[in-house]
Amino acid sequence: MPRNINRIVLSILLLGMSISFCWYGVSTNRLAARDVAFLKNHFRILQPFAGAWLLRGNLAYYEDLDPQSAAASYRQAIARQPLMIDAWLNLAKAELAAGREDEAERILQTISPHISHVSTWKWQELLLAHDLHDEKRFSAAFNFILARLPYRAADACFLAKGFWGDSWAVLPHLGAESRATFLIELTKTKESEAAFALWRTMEAGALPLDKGLRVHFCQFLLESKWVREAKEVWATWRDDGEQTVYDGGFEREPGNRGFGWRLAKNPDVLVERSAEFPFEGKYCMHLRFLGEKNVNFSGISQVVPVEPGKVYHLSFARKSQRLTTDQGVFLEVSGYQCEGLKVRSSPVVGTTSWLREELEVPVPGGCEAIQLQVRREESLMFDSKISGNYWLDGVEMIE
Repeated sequence: MPRNINRIVLSILLLGMSISFCWYGVSTNRLAARDVAFLKNHFRILQPFAGAWLLRGNLAYYEDLDPQSAAASYRQAIARQPLMIDAWLNLAKAELAAGREDEAERILQTISPHISHVSTWKWQELLLAHDLHDEKRFSAAFNFILARLPYRAADACFLAKGFWGDSWAVLPHLGAESRATFLIELTKTKESEAAFALWRTMEAGALPLDKGLRVHFCQFLLESKWVREAKEVWATWRDDGEQTVYDGGFEREPGNRGFGWRLAKNPDVLVERSAEFPFEGKYCMHLRFLGEKNVNFSGISQVVPVEPGKVYHLSFARKSQRLTTDQGVFLEVSGYQCEGLKVRSSPVVGTTSWLREELEVPVPGGCEAIQLQVRREESLMFDSKISGNYWLDGVEMIE
C-alpha cells in the first residue's frame, strides 16, 4: 500500500511539473513572438515574466500613448530581470516623453558603461542621446555605428546631419575608423565638396586607405566633373608607374571605373578579353560582329588623364578578320568634358594581320583628360549589316 501511495504522489508531482513546463514553454514562446492578444488575455498568469512587463510597457507607450504607465511597466520588468537592457532603454525613453529629462539622463548614464562596446543596443542609445541633446554620447554612438554597423550607416548619417547642422558640421566629429563610411554616404548624396575635404583629411591620417575605396572615390569625382581631383586620386591608386593609358595590353579584367577600360554591352557585338592571338603579353581585346544589325558601336572606351596643352603620341596594334561593309572599326580620341579635340585612325575592313598604328594627340588648353573609344559608324549602303572580327592590343600613349 505505501508503495502505491508513493507512485500516486510521484505521478501527481510529474504531472504538475509537465503542466508547469508546458505553461512555461507556451508563455515564453508567445512572449518571444510578441503575441499582443495572448498577453492581453492572459496577463495575470504572465506577470512573473519580465518580458510580459516589457511588452505591456511597449503597448502603453506606442498604442495608448501613456508614458507614465509605460514607465511603471518597464520598472516592473527591470525588477524581475535587472539585466534587461531593452527595458532600461525604453524606461529612459518613457521618462523623457513624460518630461523627466533628468531621470532619463540618469538612466542612460547608468547603463551606457555596460553597453559601450555592444552593438545590439547602439542604435537605441544613439536615438536617446539625440533626444537628450547629449553631444558626447551621441558622437560616441554615431562613430561606433559607422565603424561597426554598416546597415545602420545611412540612417545614422541622416540623424547626425540634423543633430550638428549639415555634412560639413559632422566632419570634425568623425573618428578615424568611421571616415570611410561617411565618405561613401557623401558620395551617395553627391556632396562633392564635403567629400573631397574629408578625403584630404583621410589622406593625411594614419590609417591606410583601401584601394577599392580609392577607385570608388575616383569614379565619384569623375561623375561629379571634378576631373583634376579624380586624376590625383587615380595617381595614388595606380601601381604600374605609368601616367596615361591604363592596362593597354588588357592584362587585367576591365573594371568599368575610374580611368580604366569600360565595356558597354551591345546585343549585336560580342566583346571579350581574349587569350587567343594577342599581339603582346597574354591577352588582347576581341570584338565579334554578329552580322545581324547595322551597328553604331562605341562600347570599348577609356578616360585617360593628360596635361593640358601638351602633345601626345598614341600607338596601338590592331588585327581584323573578314570585317564586312564599307564602314570599318577605328580608334577615336576626343576631349573628355572639354572641346577642341577629335582625331581618329583609319577604319579597318576585310582581313589584316597585326599592324601597329600611330596617332598624334594635341591636347587643348584646359583639357584635363581625353577619351579613347573603339568605334564603328553606321553604313549608308544597302549591305550594311556588319560581321567579322577585330582585335586590339598594345595601346600606349606618351608625350
